[in-house]
Amino acid sequence: MIINKIYEIPSCDDVELGIKRDSLLEFKLCYNDEKLARALVFVVPGLGGDANENYREHLAQFVASEFEVAVASPNYHCIGNRPQTGAKYFLNDLDKIILKNKCSKIGIEIPNDISYGELSVLDTYLGNIKASGGLPSDFKLEISVTLQPTKNEYQNFGVMQAQDVINAALFIKANPPFKPATDIDELPVVLVGSSHGAYINALAAKFAPWLVDGLIDNSSYAKLNWELIGLGKEIDYLKFREYSTDIYFKNIKIYVFTKTMWTLLDKSSPRYFSQAREDIRNALDAAHLKVQSAYPKPIYVGYHCAVNDHCASPKEKAQLYEELRKLGFDATLHMIKDENELDGRFLKKLTHGLEMSIKLLIAKELPPILEKIASREKQICKNKSIAYRSDELEYKFSEANGKINLEIKR
Repeated sequence: MIINKIYEIPSCDDVELGIKRDSLLEFKLCYNDEKLARALVFVVPGLGGDANENYREHLAQFVASEFEVAVASPNYHCIGNRPQTGAKYFLNDLDKIILKNKCSKIGIEIPNDISYGELSVLDTYLGNIKASGGLPSDFKLEISVTLQPTKNEYQNFGVMQAQDVINAALFIKANPPFKPATDIDELPVVLVGSSHGAYINALAAKFAPWLVDGLIDNSSYAKLNWELIGLGKEIDYLKFREYSTDIYFKNIKIYVFTKTMWTLLDKSSPRYFSQAREDIRNALDAAHLKVQSAYPKPIYVGYHCAVNDHCASPKEKAQLYEELRKLGFDATLHMIKDENELDGRFLKKLTHGLEMSIKLLIAKELPPILEKIASREKQICKNKSIAYRSDELEYKFSEANGKINLEIKR
């Protein structure tokens, strides 16, 4: 019988910024209570539609029933950062400055404390000006807005999210409701994800390489994605936005950014996003990969679109897998280049994510990766801590008391 459970556990605070986390980590666990679980498989969702709860539940039940594994799916920190997952638009201080400047350029003065809800009034006013010939008929006011994620969270980007995946795995291993086919401490952990979910998985393997045995990756970015971290408006809000849309207003186009606590504007601020903050978030970092290679090596299997991927650089992805292979990792990358490689079922389109069926991805890649894990000699790791140095900071991740802990030294 397929069993579905929901857990809420304390996970991690924001050590980088010294912010105590108010929200609990929620994750779902699905397993067959009549069979021994051969592995613990995480299906980690990406952003937007990929976070659909009904789809994730159906997928977890399919994987648990077909492959005799337990399946976990975490609602990691800041997963609710899209309108379809409950996020709400608002104007932060920088949004208001941008809006006021844009309006001033067309002769409109607005109050300093304008809210997002009042944009509908401005939209109507712009329409009247256009109707009287004061502005071109195709004019749209291009402004920035901010998304407030659910649970009053914000975009830490990567680090806390990877810690959530690790902490969920450690909690399940310490409290397994299912019967494992092997000693629970030796039960393989395989991480599956698409886009941002696969990126989080790569960081989880970086932060706790002794825990992760395999990764099945569709279209992760190998380096930090500046369009998604929420800082883009401090550089160029028209270029580095997460997305833009004109569906809410007739005369206003919004460029959207998730709320973040980081800044690029003040190097003296404790919230300044320095090079070290960026480096720890890169899966592709030669020095960090060399450190990781001294630990048990997970198996990597990846798929990526070689063209039309504006979100995740194919060049950087190829470099990541090349570096992994040089360092002795079992790493296979399928770079999809031509339309004749699309079958309409598994791979559907030459674009970011390949419009891939994650169900078929798991069916294709999970059995062989489990066979590889079972056939190779078990990698023993007594030192469950790892440290990465970059510029002025050292990030040290260590497993203790059933959690992954982070300590940062200057």
